[in-house]
Amino acid sequence: MSMKRMGERGNLVCDRWILRMFVETAYFVLCNSYELLYTPHMANVELWRTSGHLEFYHESMFDQMQVEKETYQIRPMNCPFHVLIYKDGMKSYRDLPLRWAELGTVYRYERSGTLHGLFRVRGFTQDDAHIFCLPTQLEDEMTRVLELVERILGRFGFTKYEIMLSTRPEKSVGSDDIWEKATQALLNSLKNKGWDYSIDEGGGAFYGPKIDIKIRDAIGRLWQCSTVQCDFNLPERFDMTYIDSDGTKQRPIMVHRALLGSIERFMGVLVENYAGDFPLWLAPEQIRLLPVTAEAMDYCIQVCL
Repeated sequence: MSMKRMGERGNLVCDRWILRMFVETAYFVLCNSYELLYTPHMANVELWRTSGHLEFYHESMFDQMQVEKETYQIRPMNCPFHVLIYKDGMKSYRDLPLRWAELGTVYRYERSGTLHGLFRVRGFTQDDAHIFCLPTQLEDEMTRVLELVERILGRFGFTKYEIMLSTRPEKSVGSDDIWEKATQALLNSLKNKGWDYSIDEGGGAFYGPKIDIKIRDAIGRLWQCSTVQCDFNLPERFDMTYIDSDGTKQRPIMVHRALLGSIERFMGVLVENYAGDFPLWLAPEQIRLLPVTAEAMDYCIQVCL
């Protein structure tokens, strides 16, 4: 590999590191109510059986592996690990909402012909977060997420969005009442922001309604990045509960939330948007000294050191 190519790759690694540090810092500076988690890259296959991934998502998962006569699966998603942390102890309604974030690398099988640069890869890092809340807290939590999306994307210069609210599909889990309340909470959060949006009737996930946000780049192209999804499925599958004010056990609502989507893909979007001419704070090489005479060389070396 040429030194030029090595330098280009080094710049990409540098940019990715800057992006990751920005996101992790934002959790504390912009939204200090999030707790940052780090979870394993694999788990016993029974975890993925309980979560439903083995049944519904197996075509996008890598082959399992045998470890000390037990079957393990490399993770395609972070969600089940956050659920296990929730279930590590009894929760009260006073404990909610809980907001847990993770920049976790996940691994998904993609056919070789579908791989495409930074935009479609087999291993990528999600700026993933999960919120566990009461039904009465859902609207406020959704509004907080949308405000965070606006601040984070705005920092990169993205201010124009195309927003889609996807509602209950024909096949779904959860009661009519919880779907109606969750969908209304999403609608209200969009109205609170004053954002224009379209409705995709029946386009939601089987486990809950969702909001998808596409950003428009410098030449008008749309890129899918942020998403906010309600989930009634995992709380049911893992028997997640909290003790309500009347002493009864109730199920929390789980919210999946991603701001940038994946770090790698968002890096590709930034390259396309800025045509490689990054803002100063994001540029891997912010300044270069070019001595025009031999006499200036010693000074340039001194400044660099």
